[in-house]
Amino acid sequence: MLFDIATLLLWGLLWGLLCLVLGAPRLVVAPRLLGLAAAACALHALVLVLPSFTYWALATGFTLPASWTNPLYHPVTWTNKVAGLLLSAGLVYGLRWVKPAEAGLKRPQALRAVAPVVVASVALVFADAYFSRHAFTHLWWNERVFFALVPGLEEELFYRGVLLGLLSRVFPRTISLPGTRTSWGGVVGILLFVLGHGLKFPGNIWLPLADGSGVQLLPYWWAGLLRFSLTDVVFQLVMGTLFLWVRERTGSVWAAAATHCLINSTLLVGHLLS
Repeated sequence: MLFDIATLLLWGLLWGLLCLVLGAPRLVVAPRLLGLAAAACALHALVLVLPSFTYWALATGFTLPASWTNPLYHPVTWTNKVAGLLLSAGLVYGLRWVKPAEAGLKRPQALRAVAPVVVASVALVFADAYFSRHAFTHLWWNERVFFALVPGLEEELFYRGVLLGLLSRVFPRTISLPGTRTSWGGVVGILLFVLGHGLKFPGNIWLPLADGSGVQLLPYWWAGLLRFSLTDVVFQLVMGTLFLWVRERTGSVWAAAATHCLINSTLLVGHLLS
């Protein structure tokens, strides 16, 4: 148990330190704000590795359908992403570390300006998904719903919402993007977004409370698909930049979240039709 707690604390500390390192140029000028951003990253990393509902059910003695503990079944960690959404909402409306407007929680503007780029991106992603059909695993219906809607919303509300809102107070918007500007804080969000899709938590620490079948319940069902390869890094960098541009161009994190969900849905449809 102590090992598990230590592992969790070190995992959160890692992400907090990554944020501080990336924000180091302004650490002396704005230590409090960067400290809040680092704390937000640490908390975000921790809630995303909470054990799944399946784990909690087994640990408390609930009887689950056999398919849920079947090694061929991919347990979707709704628990983690819902916790991530609640964390972002809590940091904005509860602790008030960042104002709603700073987090982009407002009506989007200039949608016509971003629409052509988003449509073109969707077309390219669909083509890639369709012609790389053998690189994707079979999904259950609940996983399809999850993949299409939840990750995009949760990730954008944190990276392009809470985190960008905090860092926008620290870094000036001096980096040019087509039709808008962003700050080093936006770049930090992209880099952490990319790392978040490559660095995986050692989920085997949750195995002792599983049902004895050897099913690893914590990691996301797609963890085995994501390799920290050059192809993955480039794709996540491009997507992260697209989402940041949509966020800055429209002034709304909702537009970025909608774009992210649309991209994920396109990947899903492309693979289903292939």
